[in-house]
Amino acid sequence: MTRAALTRTNILLDVGKVRRLRKALQSPSNSEAVRRVIDERLTVEAGLQAMQSLRKLGSPEDGFWSAPVRKR
Repeated sequence: MTRAALTRTNILLDVGKVRRLRKALQSPSNSEAVRRVIDERLTVEAGLQAMQSLRKLGSPEDGFWSAPVRKR
């Protein structure tokens, strides 16, 4: 697996929230915790875009053609 290029960026973060994030992710550093959350969010965005693309194509067809419901 290739390693992505990293750059140093200064951002202001709420210390308490970062501490809770690190604990939740069991991350050894603030940087790793933030990188993981960014990666997770980008993955969610990619999934949402894929869903929107599928929605534009139309609804899926029922390949098993549901049998008619029998009335009793």
